[in-house]
Amino acid sequence: MKPNPYVYPFIPFEDLTNKNIRENFIDQKTISLKDLKEIIQSIQAPRPKLEGFNISEKILSLFYDDNYRFGPLENIIQNKKFWLKRIDYFTSKNQPIQFTILGFPFKIPVPLKTNRILPDMGEVLSLLRLKTIADIIKGIYPPGAKITIFTEGVFGQSVGVSEKEAVAYREFLKDLAEILDFSSVLNFIDLSEMKRFILNFDEVYEQKIFELKELYNKGNPEFLKKYQGTFESLLHIVSTKNYDENLLLDVYNWQLKDEELSSQARLIREDIKKRAHEAIFHYHAFLQLRDQINYLEKMVPYGLALTVSPKPNRLGIIPVHKECLRLPYHGVPVYYPEKNLFLIEYLIDIKRRERNYTLIFFDQDKENKPFYYLAC
Repeated sequence: MKPNPYVYPFIPFEDLTNKNIRENFIDQKTISLKDLKEIIQSIQAPRPKLEGFNISEKILSLFYDDNYRFGPLENIIQNKKFWLKRIDYFTSKNQPIQFTILGFPFKIPVPLKTNRILPDMGEVLSLLRLKTIADIIKGIYPPGAKITIFTEGVFGQSVGVSEKEAVAYREFLKDLAEILDFSSVLNFIDLSEMKRFILNFDEVYEQKIFELKELYNKGNPEFLKKYQGTFESLLHIVSTKNYDENLLLDVYNWQLKDEELSSQARLIREDIKKRAHEAIFHYHAFLQLRDQINYLEKMVPYGLALTVSPKPNRLGIIPVHKECLRLPYHGVPVYYPEKNLFLIEYLIDIKRRERNYTLIFFDQDKENKPFYYLAC
């Protein structure tokens, strides 16, 4: 998974010229909460080598480790004094280290990726990764750590996800953290709460969108770099839930030029390009307003910012584990027993593989869809 400083990383689908959808979901079973907890307990977290002359340096060294760090080590090293000062703020007071992370927006509304609306085992694995980071810190620093997750459902409406769906996703995510006993270290705030800190938010937001469009039209190099770095990802995020799967195999097959598509597929591709183009301005406008008011700092003073979009002013972390190439909300979780490993896969990819799968349901799931897939 290549880091992208502007948005979630994008991983291509497997060869979309292959349209052979196999009947390879051969069985199903249901697991209980007890079963789920046993699965989680069986996952062995990599043991990082923690080094340093004092406790703050040892805590920071966790984010040097290749099993946990996402993005270049230089991103951390060049700001080492800043990070140590942040950690020192808490250790000097013998308080838990406070972290923040943005993410967990909604299940991406692209049926080739996933057919779910609510979180599944993928989100559980990502929450577990955050819990593991807190547990590692607690092992060397008894006050431990707290991580505030800023859920990003607010971006849903610009890509075709309803507010109702985004809220349902967020609430079930919080439910999962609660029933899995992660809530002692994980806290949730919805990013939409930011609006109450900006007077006449809607007007300010629309003005910011207008300003960004002006920059785009004038060919501003800095904004064009952001635009180009964001476009490919958003092109694969905007909703295509109402379109036929077979057509989408062609729509997302970028080896096919527009003129080689059927009229229907060409219209769909034109539609998602237009919506991705428009979504970019909404996305970056919101981010700029967030940073202008220093929102994360307001909510979590002196917090250390974690991210899955690595950049120098945030600590890039691997969201599941280093062999997992996709974010949990971009696909479906698949367990491979021969590797004792969960991966996040695109639904369309596993439906075309010459391998069978068992559908695993969770008895406390609020959606009647597989919670994960077991590779047979």
